[in-house]
Amino acid sequence: MSISRFACSLFPVAALALAMTSAHGEPLNPTPAESPRFPDVEIVAKFAPPGESNVRSSFKIADGVAVMGTEETGDIYKTTDHGQSWTKVIDTDERWEISDVRNFIRARDGAIYATTSEPATILRSPDDGETWELLTKPKASRTVALVQLDGGAILAGLRRSENNKISIIRSDDGFASHDTIVLSDTLPRQNTTCLYDLGDGVVLCGVGFEASGKIFKSTDAGLTWKQTAEFEDARDMMNFYEADGKVFAMCSGVSKLFVSDDAGETWATAVQVWEKGFLGQAATIERDGQTLQLLAATDQRVKKQPRHVILISDDAGQTWFEWIELAVDTSGGASNLAVISDDTLVVGTGNHSVQGYVYTLQFR
Repeated sequence: MSISRFACSLFPVAALALAMTSAHGEPLNPTPAESPRFPDVEIVAKFAPPGESNVRSSFKIADGVAVMGTEETGDIYKTTDHGQSWTKVIDTDERWEISDVRNFIRARDGAIYATTSEPATILRSPDDGETWELLTKPKASRTVALVQLDGGAILAGLRRSENNKISIIRSDDGFASHDTIVLSDTLPRQNTTCLYDLGDGVVLCGVGFEASGKIFKSTDAGLTWKQTAEFEDARDMMNFYEADGKVFAMCSGVSKLFVSDDAGETWATAVQVWEKGFLGQAATIERDGQTLQLLAATDQRVKKQPRHVILISDDAGQTWFEWIELAVDTSGGASNLAVISDDTLVVGTGNHSVQGYVYTLQFR
């Protein structure tokens, strides 16, 4: 297997973002770092789900145990051997005509919950992903974002809600029942892509896709919302993470990270990674006394030749380095990642016109 590793030749992609093209617009490689700053990593397995163009989601269940969901086939796969092999546990398309498994969480009741597309549903597994049940079908084309707040309520974001408004659903009883919550009565309907719990009833929601990217904030556990940001050049908001007392938000299209130091009340541009690219999920790991941020990302500067990479930062996301290149493909992006043990992570890639993959990476 051909492996592209950058632990010994890292280059910063944030600090040089404004000087990464030549006078002719051709991409330039920044100068490699003089010495390694980060742990070494390698690809140890690569799985292509049959008939699948996009590995949409990945989630750790236990040490070395994880599930991942696909977009076109609506399959859920599980690994119990640190990502070395994957076994299909359910075909949700065959069972419920679901085409896309979007996000997973483990709730306080011990069960795994998932969101899906076309139809929008909430799924639940009581046995760590071995079997699944359908709990509810919200009035929308998709359920997208998913989070349980520290107070116990579970929120799920909606896409193309039938009320024609930016909306989520909220449940206090594990989706035995739920309420539809409207984030804005005036703005056009958009996709509620990501939700993030800051604790004590404070939660953020990233909105996008069918108009500019936006962030909404709730201080009453998701019952009411106010808009705190709009990023006109962002196509969609993808994920949030916290580092060094700040909250970071990332978006697709322009590959920017935005930052807030006041719990999401105000936002500023933190990093322009590339002038064109896709930023997916982030994760924080502790390794050899370091706190490191990881970010699944895709460099889209070269048309029809996107580079799927993992970025890494050791300064709370102020500066990012390219850690490992997964592939160069014809389309798609590296959209999700999950740290599934102390030395293993999995990354999902793909998007419609290409074969989707899940890559398993291990520290050396």
